[in-house]
Amino acid sequence: MDSLASKLVPQAVEKLIPYQSARRLGGNGHLWLNANELEDCAQYGDLSKGSNDKYNRYPDFLPHDTAAAYIKYCQQEVANLDTEIITVRGADEAIDLLVRTFCHPGKDQIIICPPTYGMYEFCADSFAVQTCKIPLTDDFQLNVEEIKQQLPNSPLLFLCSPNNPTGNSINQADIISLLEASKETTLVVIDEAYIEFSEHQSALHLMNKYPHLIIIRTLSKAFGLAAIRCGFLLADQSVMTYVNRLVAPYPIADPTAEIALKALSDDGLSLMQQQTDQLIETKQWFKQQLTYLDSILHIYDSETNFILIKFKESIDAYQQLSAQGIVTRNQAHEPALMDCVRITIGSKESMLETLNALKKLN
Repeated sequence: MDSLASKLVPQAVEKLIPYQSARRLGGNGHLWLNANELEDCAQYGDLSKGSNDKYNRYPDFLPHDTAAAYIKYCQQEVANLDTEIITVRGADEAIDLLVRTFCHPGKDQIIICPPTYGMYEFCADSFAVQTCKIPLTDDFQLNVEEIKQQLPNSPLLFLCSPNNPTGNSINQADIISLLEASKETTLVVIDEAYIEFSEHQSALHLMNKYPHLIIIRTLSKAFGLAAIRCGFLLADQSVMTYVNRLVAPYPIADPTAEIALKALSDDGLSLMQQQTDQLIETKQWFKQQLTYLDSILHIYDSETNFILIKFKESIDAYQQLSAQGIVTRNQAHEPALMDCVRITIGSKESMLETLNALKKLN
């Protein structure tokens, strides 16, 4: 029986033959003369003193060791997890790949639920794909019935949980309801960039039952590796068959893969958990301190590494903080988030400075 992915994929992608890079083609031998690499070359002094001193060679087509290490990490939560995975240049590339793989330019639409991460709409716009916006409810949960009405018209539904910029997780019962409703129509993408900060269960345990569920992860947040641009796309083989056709020839640089492997080692995972626990403790302290400030109307619950705050209408918190050298994120462009500012949780010292600045708002 044809998979949902095979029904949704545009004919141009269906017919596409992936670019056959030298590493993708592979081969066996002791002389590698197939990729136009410099074999006898200078190593540029200190640049070559990492664990890999063969920077004249192209990296692996897709770093399988890194992907395998991330699957092992996920299997700590779901032991029988059965999914394929590719390493991508941050979660943003995963979003872009999915739009380019499964949407017809000038014809299709994706579904998003604002306020949410802006890259979903940006990637759709850049590929001449429409965006159907079904706003979150007043408590920042999904309007499930309205979403269901749009599923037949949409190859992709993007959900962010925990959500950016609101900070809350989506009710898993609503996710399951949508997965049931979308089996024949829509690939459901859950962006879990902030999942390590959440007490709620990941959607990983649903992947074996729902082959049209796709999960995006990243090392940018809890692992603290935003600079290396390393993320992961987890999906059923039926989905990955087509995504792999659009993957760049050498998407992940060797230094990125090396750093990612260290982060996913036992020691790296232990360090990540320590950092996460410390950040959550700092966030709880900061949130408690905020409750004493008269300038604040509401502090939203957060399962992320940031807090969303609603200030009194007369106070331009973003500008006043900026004037004191503290750069936050103004959310006023979102109709549901007027007078709201998103503040990332930093060190205890950074949050104390921010708190003292907030006390000066008027």
